[in-house]
Amino acid sequence: MAQHEGEPPMDDPLELEHMMGFDGTSRGSVQYHPTDTTVMISYTGCLVVISDVTDPHQQEFMRGHNEAITCLAVSPSGAMIASGQASTTRVPNSEAMIIVWDYQTRQAVYRLMELHDGIAFSRNRVQQVSFSPDDLFLAGSDDQPGGAKLCVWHTTTGQLATLANTKQQYASFLTWGEVTASTKKINKSDSSYKLHAAVRSQVIQYNLSMDVRSMQYQFATERMQLPSSGLDREYHCAAMVKPLQTGVWELLAGSSAGELCIFNVETKVFRACVPVSKGGVLSLAVREAGADFEEGTAPLVYCGCGDGTLKLLQGHDLQWTCLQETYLDGMVRSLTISADGAELLAGTSEGNIYRLDASSLVMLDTARQATRMPLIASHPKAISCLGFGDSSEWFITASDSGVLRRWELSHYSVDYEVPSPTKTTDTSNMTRADCIVLSSQDGTPSTITGWTDGNIRCFHQEDGQLLWQMNGAHRGGVTCVSLTPLYLVSAGADGAIRIWSDGASRQLLGNFDEHKKRVTGLCVDLLKPKLVHTCGDDKNVVTIDLDQARRVQCHSVKEGGFRSMVQATTGELELITADAAGNLKWWDSDEYEPVSMAVTWSPMQDINKERRLTHIDLSPPMSEGSRGSEFLTACTGSGDLQIWDLRQSACVSIGSAHSEEITQAKWAPDGKQIISVGKDACICVWNFFSGL
Repeated sequence: MAQHEGEPPMDDPLELEHMMGFDGTSRGSVQYHPTDTTVMISYTGCLVVISDVTDPHQQEFMRGHNEAITCLAVSPSGAMIASGQASTTRVPNSEAMIIVWDYQTRQAVYRLMELHDGIAFSRNRVQQVSFSPDDLFLAGSDDQPGGAKLCVWHTTTGQLATLANTKQQYASFLTWGEVTASTKKINKSDSSYKLHAAVRSQVIQYNLSMDVRSMQYQFATERMQLPSSGLDREYHCAAMVKPLQTGVWELLAGSSAGELCIFNVETKVFRACVPVSKGGVLSLAVREAGADFEEGTAPLVYCGCGDGTLKLLQGHDLQWTCLQETYLDGMVRSLTISADGAELLAGTSEGNIYRLDASSLVMLDTARQATRMPLIASHPKAISCLGFGDSSEWFITASDSGVLRRWELSHYSVDYEVPSPTKTTDTSNMTRADCIVLSSQDGTPSTITGWTDGNIRCFHQEDGQLLWQMNGAHRGGVTCVSLTPLYLVSAGADGAIRIWSDGASRQLLGNFDEHKKRVTGLCVDLLKPKLVHTCGDDKNVVTIDLDQARRVQCHSVKEGGFRSMVQATTGELELITADAAGNLKWWDSDEYEPVSMAVTWSPMQDINKERRLTHIDLSPPMSEGSRGSEFLTACTGSGDLQIWDLRQSACVSIGSAHSEEITQAKWAPDGKQIISVGKDACICVWNFFSGL
């Protein structure tokens, strides 16, 4: 098997098995391949993902981006894929570049850098990419306010063909139109092209042709004529059609007012405005009519709307008819038609991808059976934490949207969802879970969660039903929860550690205000459950004796607040902390200073790279006869997942897939897989081969 660029070496013990995630914020983030009927191409985080809609286990990853991917295009022949990214936010010196991939080899062919802003410490992103109908050119634009650029490259050489500084806001769509063959006797390969874009309420046609004097391609700009009364609209998407009735190319544009606007490309005149939805038309897909429709010659247009409606229209110019309609969850931002025209993929802002029959708009599963479930489900917002129970077959995650989900790993699907306890439309003030502990101590499989509203909630593991709730456990939110054989221990953003009875009353038995800032780690001692260890942003590690009801040990550092803590299960059972300075430290109860330290970053790295650690977790026993953990995962603010061999005190692998901070990573109980979640709303499933 060929090794793709950026992948770990073949003897790397860490391998990305699957990625559950979908960027529903951008148009075109999921696309059918134009020739392979069942192949779906999407992006999430900094990876381009090639999947099979009939088998959720089939995934391939194309690596090369060092920042979040922002747009995607597949060439009409299917031979090339183009993906654009944002400029540096986590990784120093990364720019808003476009990577052109070879579909067959899955290799990066070109890296196109002309859209970078050229200004230190500023940010821009590639907003649009689009291939010409003959695959010979690629157009791309960025989002620099007041200075956005439009570039066109030769796909055969990767060289810049022409560039236009719009000196305006970014283009909201790029759509190629008619290709006119050259009439010259000397060089018949110099065809002319039409490229359409929208800037605010203006629809612009760029005529790309070879200038004989300079022997370079140049743009000639023309604007579409609007009604004399004006048409103050912003456009989200566009598509080209050529009805057989007229034989004239038409530009269809979806507007912010929820209309399908039709422009005659030959005369460059606005023709009609068809009302579709009150939520705006966010995505479009077109195909030739099938034999199952009465009007067999007019084009079919699929409209994805901001209110969740998906409509199938048929017509041309001034005559349009709505044939089918269905409703999906969230705004429909991506629409794409399969190579045979029989199916449709719809991506929504809720992070879900739906597979639908192209004629009836009935939702389909992997076996083309009718269903009401999405083909792929994802969290639409950052994932704050996760937890495993006794089984390696499923786990539970919590999102910033306030939703809890239980995922099963055999089909990478959602078993059930617990809705947010907060009923509000203010997404900035949404209540979320910050910690998850799964337990079966009292015989009931329970999921105990701590929330940002200060409450502790317990749900049944099997169906997500609420079992009990403790209101006002901590001011500012509950950050950590743990269990002893007799007590429930919690810690919060208020710096307090509280002890609760584990019975039905759940009474407060003790309160310890040992930290001045947020508590970030909580461990119940493995040998002496009466001892509780905590760490926090105040740079202190505190040990509390529950029998004596007092603090018995405290460790302090001068820099690097503690972000996470575990207790080693071998040797002297030291506490291991991860801090904001990127250090792992081992602490013994008999020593004030750390007994050992490991630096998780190299001095050779850029000094501006994010070094902060966010979470650590210990593996279950791996080898035969082992009594404790041999490996440790360390999550970083830069989005890397590090695997440390505790026997050698060495980093043995680094996994890069997330485009933002990894919030947590947990080992499956069997030690064969690791699940990582992050602020990019991605769930990564990693295979770990300890024998290597």
